[in-house]
Amino acid sequence: MQRSASIGVCVAVLAVLSACSTPGGASSGGGVPADGTAEVQADELTVWVNPSDPDAVMNVYERFTEETGVEFEIIEMPSDAFESGVQTRWASGERPDLLEYHATSSFWQLNPEQNLYDLSDMPYVEREREILRSAGTFNGKVYAAITDSPSLFGLFYNREVFDRYGLAIPETYDDLAAICDTLRAEAPDIAPIFESGGSAWPTQILGGLMYMGSAQQSEDWARRVLDRETTFDAEGSPFVAGLEAYQGLQESGCFNSDATTARFEDSIVAVSEGEAAMVALPSGLLDMFTEQLGGDDARTAETIGFAYPAAEGAVSAWAPNVAGTWYVPRTGDAERESTALAFIQWATDEGYQDFVDESGTFPVLAGAEPPAGGYTGVREELRAAYEDSTALAFNSNLSGFNAEFPNHMTGLLSGSETPESVANRSQTVFEQAARAAGLPGWE
Repeated sequence: MQRSASIGVCVAVLAVLSACSTPGGASSGGGVPADGTAEVQADELTVWVNPSDPDAVMNVYERFTEETGVEFEIIEMPSDAFESGVQTRWASGERPDLLEYHATSSFWQLNPEQNLYDLSDMPYVEREREILRSAGTFNGKVYAAITDSPSLFGLFYNREVFDRYGLAIPETYDDLAAICDTLRAEAPDIAPIFESGGSAWPTQILGGLMYMGSAQQSEDWARRVLDRETTFDAEGSPFVAGLEAYQGLQESGCFNSDATTARFEDSIVAVSEGEAAMVALPSGLLDMFTEQLGGDDARTAETIGFAYPAAEGAVSAWAPNVAGTWYVPRTGDAERESTALAFIQWATDEGYQDFVDESGTFPVLAGAEPPAGGYTGVREELRAAYEDSTALAFNSNLSGFNAEFPNHMTGLLSGSETPESVANRSQTVFEQAARAAGLPGWE
């Protein structure tokens, strides 16, 4: 398997060149039957991935190579500009043979009906109906092969800090404020919550995704926005209330002193070492804590916990994980397309149990067994969070909103935005995108 870091150079010259492409171009006609009968016909596949992928996902490629001899050229998109990196190259006409990407409305911008294989007739689909009801689909057709457990949005916390200062696991944002009060009084050198404004994207989690879990669970708030029953900036909006709660935490000194410039990698170190008590991140980054803690799963289980406070009680907002979610682009190269489909068949069937065992996560495809040895520590907390109280992350299918929300949140963090201005701007961006996409009721 060859990993490539050429993405930065390629994007830099896109204004001058329209090349730097992988073999083949987009094609909407012909192709290979996507029904579970595809065969390996090519010796190599190109894959676009997120560089934060855990080893358990990367090793799926290794095992497929061992099984079939197919080699992979792994092209890593920049972690902090993953979505824009994919969309920029995609807009230029480039296509990988396999694309690892979001199964939310983000992939709708890739024009799936023309550019991606419809995988609705693949055998794995019948074994993954629960998630595919909410993710990886467009106009009733399935385009994504989702193999990893959903990513939950919540707080990784340092168990030792919580035990030392007698802190209770938070279930609401009021609980977070109380934890902040305790730590500011008793441990002023420990940041209660680490925020990563320098990376931008993490600010969405504490600033919106977690708080809105209550509104999603009780009233399916995002659907009401899509159906034009409410707006981001409506009177009494839970979205505005979440932004106000976030701002309140900042103003009361809950964040690290460098919150506007720190990067999310810094938060992994800070929480692992007890320099910060909590950080809001997706559960898919658990392996980064394990790596920071010397690669010791037992030490991670002893050190790191996971909580999921929301506005009115514990709700684990979830979204399909980018890692291990694959699409098959139409490249015009039938041999590569067939091989890419064969990879999907293998990764969702014969190769799936090995992935579950190595990742330690709960399986999302029926027929697979829990990981050997069961669940321990924070992985058990993640499994319980998904099964006990969960709601699809409110932003999953709100077209256009996701692209600007990190910018709005970093503006709120820096003081250039207010909760009201963020809500107003969010509504405007969403309405423009909804009309451009021709969503039902917005044509």
